[in-house]
Amino acid sequence: MLAARLKADVDEIVLAGPAGRSPSEARCAFEAAMGRAVSVKAARCDPAQYELVLIGSPVWCWSLAAPVRGWLKAHPLGSAQAAFFCTLGGSGAERVFAQMQDVCGKRARATLALTQAQVEAGPRAAIDAFIARLVGQHARAEAAAEASAPLPEPGPLAQAHSRDAHGTG
Repeated sequence: MLAARLKADVDEIVLAGPAGRSPSEARCAFEAAMGRAVSVKAARCDPAQYELVLIGSPVWCWSLAAPVRGWLKAHPLGSAQAAFFCTLGGSGAERVFAQMQDVCGKRARATLALTQAQVEAGPRAAIDAFIARLVGQHARAEAAAEASAPLPEPGPLAQAHSRDAHGTG
């Protein structure tokens, strides 16, 4: 839903290793509880080439999923900003967001936690609010950058336009 609304590229996190040799879900959950990463395949898209990267994870054992931790460690974000989202049974979102921030070294521009009940009931309102925070912060940052940028010196065309606009040219 997020990718469709934001018209974003999607890159699935895939465990590394030959078929049948990747760690099981139970093993990944254990690794998550221990704060460890598992190996993942290289991303199709280079996250450092984007302005904003949204990173999602389920909450496993009140921890960041081991494959997501592995992806974050293997794919530096460079100058890209980060936003985090997670799905969970009931608790652990704040801990997972802190772990994501620690692993990637980025403070989240916005976060979204969706419980299983919210997903089943329809997460549209929560997703709308998350997107509004992403877009609103981006728009405010652009406006601040434009406001602090020096104004260009008026050139001949700008001066002629100014005279014409005031009926003097």
